Amino acid sequence: MYNIFYKYLLLNHKATVPGIGYFAVEETPAKMDFITQTITAPNQEFKFVNEASDLSDKTFLLYLSKELNVNEVEATNRFKQFVQTVKEGALNGGVNLPGLGTLKRSYEDVIYFLPEYNYNKQPILTNIHIEQTVAANANLVDLYDAGDTRILKQENAPAEEKIIIREKEDYWWVYAIILAILGLGALLYYYM
Repeated sequence: MYNIFYKYLLLNHKATVPGIGYFAVEETPAKMDFITQTITAPNQEFKFVNEASDLSDKTFLLYLSKELNVNEVEATNRFKQFVQTVKEGALNGGVNLPGLGTLKRSYEDVIYFLPEYNYNKQPILTNIHIEQTVAANANLVDLYDAGDTRILKQENAPAEEKIIIREKEDYWWVYAIILAILGLGALLYYYM
């Protein structure tokens, strides 16, 4: 059951555990750092919000019934058993959710989440160091970081030929006059 829950969370970025709260996936996109010449890899982080609701996610129950090849009533019953197991585990010393973290009960009887960080594990996507970029080879623009502001400096580049393309003027009115003259000519020819 947990594997299906985890898969649903990764696909939809949000999964609710009724009576406990919901998990969400926060994504940090990749970034380009010109100063250190590195590309920072994208990252996903799991968050837990302790907003207990008694309602199950209808789309998750439909997904669960399709994954288990059972009807919705059976899928709902199995999910209730899973939620009960997680809740009891969290209240009785903590329950480990592999890949996510641990749910535990605090002294105030509030369930909180400890995300799983494994520093010994090598990340799937690592940062990339760029030796030379196309912009650096072009020698046109350098970027400097001066605290809060960023300064763009343009070096003396060789004179470049600029091509300016202008829109052609529109002569639609010439065609309208020619059609009007042809129409008048046709009327004069017909009545004369």
